Amino acid sequence: MNISVRASIVTFIIVCCTFSIVPAQDNYEVRQVNFTGNQTLDENFLLEGMALEEVSYFEKLITKKEPSLYSRELVDLDMERLIRIYQREGFPDITAKLRPLKINEKKRTVKITIDVEEGKPVKVDSIFIETTGNTNFNTDSLLKKTSRKMELLKGMRFRDDALSVDLQFIQDAYRNQGFAYASADYNLNLKPDERLVSIFYSVNTGPVCYFGETALSGVKHVSESFLRKQLAYKRGEKYNKELLDETRRNLYRLQLFRIVSVLPESDAKTKKSPIPVSIYFEEAPRITARFGAGYGTEDKFRTFLDLNYLSFLNTASRLNLYLKHSDLEPYFASLKWIFPQFPVHRSTISFNPFISRNSEPGYETRTHGINIPFSYAFNDWLSSSFTYYLEDVKQQIEAGDQEFPDREEEDFPYYKSGILISALLNNSAPRFSPAEGINLTMGFKVNGHMFGSDFNYTRLWGDFRTYRKIRSLTLAFRTMAGGIKSADEGGFIPVEDRFYSGGSNSVRGWNRSELGPKRESGTPLGGKSILEGSFELRFPLFWRLSGAVFMDTGNVWTESWSYKLNELAYAGGTGLRVETPVGPVRLDLGFPLWSEKKSPQLFISVGQAF
Repeated sequence: MNISVRASIVTFIIVCCTFSIVPAQDNYEVRQVNFTGNQTLDENFLLEGMALEEVSYFEKLITKKEPSLYSRELVDLDMERLIRIYQREGFPDITAKLRPLKINEKKRTVKITIDVEEGKPVKVDSIFIETTGNTNFNTDSLLKKTSRKMELLKGMRFRDDALSVDLQFIQDAYRNQGFAYASADYNLNLKPDERLVSIFYSVNTGPVCYFGETALSGVKHVSESFLRKQLAYKRGEKYNKELLDETRRNLYRLQLFRIVSVLPESDAKTKKSPIPVSIYFEEAPRITARFGAGYGTEDKFRTFLDLNYLSFLNTASRLNLYLKHSDLEPYFASLKWIFPQFPVHRSTISFNPFISRNSEPGYETRTHGINIPFSYAFNDWLSSSFTYYLEDVKQQIEAGDQEFPDREEEDFPYYKSGILISALLNNSAPRFSPAEGINLTMGFKVNGHMFGSDFNYTRLWGDFRTYRKIRSLTLAFRTMAGGIKSADEGGFIPVEDRFYSGGSNSVRGWNRSELGPKRESGTPLGGKSILEGSFELRFPLFWRLSGAVFMDTGNVWTESWSYKLNELAYAGGTGLRVETPVGPVRLDLGFPLWSEKKSPQLFISVGQAF
């Protein structure tokens, strides 16, 4: 055996795991795969890279999912995969040992436990970038101009995937400055005894290039002149890959196309300039329809119909007809004429006449009116809107309602007009069941005053939500506060603009709108101040099922900007969620805490509580 082969074997033994296979019958079902000592990498992350898959008895029973079958060869391969996963994540000294299997001869199942010793990770000692082709270009100043930092910085744990991301990042940084043919490579200098690595990037910039002609194809129903207004670059301008990406986003924001392909016709051999650009479109169907139906404990049977007509009048505008029915909203009909990317990029303006009937626990109203919203997206996670609204409302008066002591008619009509300003900061993900990020909504409403209305008031509120994932658990927190101030002598606030608390998305130990001021009949009156908070711990169970435990608090007060913490109501409980393509179906059981009210509340609904 030569020296190099012997050295390779020794290295393999040091780097790879120590196998300790306990004899077991092949083809037993793998019921569990557990890890100990994996302080850095999550168990789910490790299992995603391995062939072994644990399937619980209930998951097998309900979903008919076939579990992994034990075999020594499969376990040996997965132990090697485990080592490679850790090595890619910067742990060269990883060792893993298989504990004696837990065998259930009667059920023919095995439980596997793997002891992991991660060892010390390799950290980044230094980073160097050198360029050829344009030596006068300052790399440091270039990287400082970018909107994000590199994945690997000095002192961070070295990771293979992060190195690939940074290589592309450096290359794109040059291509955003006119170097369309820039290419990047790297070399590593590893100091194994010190667990340090130095990264040397080399960049060949190539020549400075410029944009040439742009050709469009595949469009039938939208004018070419309007589409060219969505281009973020001009002919003769210095080449910038980021402007091509922004052009693609601008065109997708029109919501008219299935596919938008923006292709620079570069030639790495000739490195020609200027560089022509070809944009290919595949239009979405002009008419689409969505229909849905469901059941919830609050709105009972509900159904909706959503119709869209694209490229209305052969323009970039679209029509949307939305019809909805539920117990809380017996009818709602809305027609929107939407103008995307108008009057500027990232903005949308709409004209939205509507008619609705609301049947809430505290009031019943019939409304028709029009909204004219103007929205603007600053980036992918920050947006704002400015809406003018005009509404004609009729409130059905409850018998004996003390707010209308001298009124003989059954209806109370009033007129509303004003503006609504809102802002949304949302980087939470994933969409239907956020596990990371924050979601902050702020709203300010001015009714009447200079806009004319039967009532004059302002309404301000904010809703903050944050999510954090810790291994397989998700910690979710929400707080919401708001206040209404009337400028009228009587201080009347329309019932639909008052605050209400309690329900499936509020304090879950009480029914919808059950907290706060009441009429003599016991129905909710609503208030001018609200304060709510919720904490929820979410955890996976099996298959598409997950569980949650929660604590909610909140209340509503009659006076403006009045919050009495000693009057807060509290609820605790637990729930189940079933993941579906339209979001989780949720079942929550909430119990009032420290209250004379003892009966729990059961809620069935779609979507997370927050």
